[in-house]
Amino acid sequence: MRAARHVWPGMALVALFLSGMVLVGCTDEEIVFRDRPLFDDPPSGAAAFLGYSDQDDKFTVCGNCHIGSQSGWETTGHADAWEGLQASGSAQEFCEGCHTVNELGNPAEGEVAWTATGDERYHDVQCESCHGPGQGHVENPEAGQPLANLSIKQVGGLEAETGCAECHQGTHHPFVDQWLASAHGNVTSFAAGRAGCNSCHEGKAALAAQFNVDAEYAEVDDSEVMQITCGVCHDPHGSQFSANLRASLEEPSRENLCVGCHARQGTPNTGSGNEHGPHAYQGLLVLGEDAGWIPPGSDLGQVGQIVSTHGSEANPRLCATCHVVENEITDAETGEFLVQSVGHTFEAIPCLGDDGLPREGCTLDERNFQACTGGGCHGTAQAARSAFLTTRTRLNNLLDELWADTDGDHVLEPSDGGLLPAVMAQEGVEEVNVLDSQFTTAEGAIWNAQIAYTSQRTHWGDASLPNGDHFGAHKGSGEGVHNPFLLEALLTASINAVENEYGVSASVSTDIQAQRPPGVHLR
Repeated sequence: MRAARHVWPGMALVALFLSGMVLVGCTDEEIVFRDRPLFDDPPSGAAAFLGYSDQDDKFTVCGNCHIGSQSGWETTGHADAWEGLQASGSAQEFCEGCHTVNELGNPAEGEVAWTATGDERYHDVQCESCHGPGQGHVENPEAGQPLANLSIKQVGGLEAETGCAECHQGTHHPFVDQWLASAHGNVTSFAAGRAGCNSCHEGKAALAAQFNVDAEYAEVDDSEVMQITCGVCHDPHGSQFSANLRASLEEPSRENLCVGCHARQGTPNTGSGNEHGPHAYQGLLVLGEDAGWIPPGSDLGQVGQIVSTHGSEANPRLCATCHVVENEITDAETGEFLVQSVGHTFEAIPCLGDDGLPREGCTLDERNFQACTGGGCHGTAQAARSAFLTTRTRLNNLLDELWADTDGDHVLEPSDGGLLPAVMAQEGVEEVNVLDSQFTTAEGAIWNAQIAYTSQRTHWGDASLPNGDHFGAHKGSGEGVHNPFLLEALLTASINAVENEYGVSASVSTDIQAQRPPGVHLR
């Protein structure tokens, strides 16, 4: 057992002979405590890095005291980094820096540990790879301990250094390269600095609020904003979940790793406070719960909410199926390996450049729908593209029934087309004011439209009223694909409610039953 290795230094040799006890069937026992050094002195040039105390059993010097962290670490890929490199068939000397303990991943400078000595005690990515040299802490624990750095310092463009970034970038595993181009790597200081927002927008607050992490690390007491870095979602000390994640990707609930943050506000308040519109509601749409305004008396409100295939057992990885897609990029002519894309831009149907890597800005025809085939919903990328186009067209038609921004100024006003401008044009009717304490049918329809808006109808996401009052949802509806059938039902019910409440007419007949495809059920 692991505990047998923990022999504390400085303890005198003691022989305790158990006697004076008569136990039938037992013999005298002798418990012996032996003194031994906790670690071997590190070789010259190692710069106080200790490495393994027992290399064969992968037992680190740090693990003599931090047994919990040691046990968790043993289950990670870091613990087999050296062996994995050697077994890869392509091991080269320049690869060894990311498969051993050295100056990468911690504050040390210059060659240390493996790169300075070549000693096998520094094989694998051990505790000191992230925490730095441990000798000073072992010799005097009360003087402090080396703390891992969870921040990622960007030094220019898409280049980064410190912590995980020093190894987890480049052609074979460009996690940080792609993360820097993602929203997780570019949280806004405004949201991250607000108490009501930082639990999802700031790394330190997210660790505490989302995952109940109460640990010491270099930035824990800093006032500086920290991005949603690798260590926020991944636990380097090991986890019961895949990829050392702090929560499950498969759990179809708010305990899901992604849904924990992407489930903030999908339904409006009954009074004031709706001027900012829906926010971070994507997970709620996928799960089919607490998303959208249910018009009183509607069929949807009586029966329940529509369950999306994307949130069912047919899609076991939920968000990650489409948003974290790994694929190997090779040269089209030679078949030579170019780069391993790891899906950490977190973009579904991404734009791909000539090199096969995700890039910003492209037309729909250039987007890659291959990820949509991974959840059991779509047989081919082309089938997924067709379903996407159909969904977007249907939603756009319904959105235009509520409001067609005819002059393109993103201002909802009586001169525009659609039901809501017609309501505003009625004399004495003040039904569209998101700043007052009354929540109206017209404002409920606006809320549903904001959840469903698409890139072709962006005025729903950043519109204002004639008096200058702003209302708008944060972008991220996913063009309706998070739950297309629920969104169609919400918009249709909204159109019917506006017509009935205000006596205005839509240009086409809308029927919630007609909009519900076969096989889609209410719960």
